[in-house]
Amino acid sequence: MSQNNRIFYACQAVSINNEGSASVEVGDMVHGVQSVGMTTNFNLEQAFELAQIEIYENIEGTPDVEVTLEKVIDGHPLIYHMASTGVAGTANSGLAARSDVKCDLRLGIFDAQANNVASAEGAGTGTDPGDAEVEVYCSGMFISSVSYTIPVDGNATESVTLVGNNKLWLTGTDVLIKDADVAAFNGTDSPKAFGVAGAASGGIQRREDVILSGCILPTAINGVVGSGYGNAANADGTPRIHVQNFTCSTDFSREDILELGRKTPYFRPANFPIEVTCEIEAITTSGDFVNAYEFGDPSLNATIDSGNNVSNEVIFMFMRGGLGLDLGNKNKLSSVSYGGGDAGGGNVSCTYSFSNFNQLDVQDRLNQRLLGFGGITLGAGFDSNGLANDAGSGPFPSDLVS
Repeated sequence: MSQNNRIFYACQAVSINNEGSASVEVGDMVHGVQSVGMTTNFNLEQAFELAQIEIYENIEGTPDVEVTLEKVIDGHPLIYHMASTGVAGTANSGLAARSDVKCDLRLGIFDAQANNVASAEGAGTGTDPGDAEVEVYCSGMFISSVSYTIPVDGNATESVTLVGNNKLWLTGTDVLIKDADVAAFNGTDSPKAFGVAGAASGGIQRREDVILSGCILPTAINGVVGSGYGNAANADGTPRIHVQNFTCSTDFSREDILELGRKTPYFRPANFPIEVTCEIEAITTSGDFVNAYEFGDPSLNATIDSGNNVSNEVIFMFMRGGLGLDLGNKNKLSSVSYGGGDAGGGNVSCTYSFSNFNQLDVQDRLNQRLLGFGGITLGAGFDSNGLANDAGSGPFPSDLVS
């Protein structure tokens, strides 16, 4: 057992690897983690009977284990990719394929008196110095939800929730997070640089690392011009609009498939179609300029959107560190709000909410080489730097990251 008086950030380390893996490798460790939360529910169903008010049996179902992790976008592999492939570096697919993959998650708890887990000493018989003193092992975990936030104030973050039915607390020789696995967490670990041709990534990604010249934002946002890369930037790369916050997320809405002869679900598929939502907040200098006509926008007459007020939009967000968030070309504006600028001070801002179904491709330069709008879904060609060339939006500007 652990000899700690408390647990805090410096004595915890998280690994994610393939379901059923017999060991943890260096590449399975998650970097940049900000928080880990874990909830276990034992689902109970009550049965009563005539002739007594007391309960007849309190029947226990399958336990539900939910783990929520948040990390900064820092150049290291994303939780979403690690949890849906088990191997950092696999260049593959979007929501449909990733929703079927299971992973194992381990949270190691080390000596709290050490400055870092690499220098921690193990406790208990049979434990090598540096191994985790205590480890919680969650097996057969599915991705339940994923969210990306790029704020104007703070760090860009990824939040992922995993769900499963099995959790074990381990000590001694049963722990798999060994001293060699956490050697990188020795007090010198830092964000990873993996820009184009090895250029600097900008470290932890923040507002200045959004490369608007490589983004495609919806034309419904006042100030956006055109529909290709850089439609929210001026010719010199400076912002054309004043974006304050970008958030996209989806929930897989999993359902248990049960069968006779087995207590646990034999599969927990994502409940397609699943909605992908995106919110973009921008300070406005004129208003949102989104019209709502009773009989639809007349400018859309004689198009597929005749009688509608909004049409399909392309959304692609690109950051200096090599992160690409591709929401496809069928995003529709679901709402727009205008607020702020009250007598207490502050600026008027507009929040544009968009939604699509089944389209969220999370790309990164290091692990996929599929960076660019349509890089996964449209089978776009790639240049020598691994950046996508999409016919609908023009060649991706490969010299943006420097």
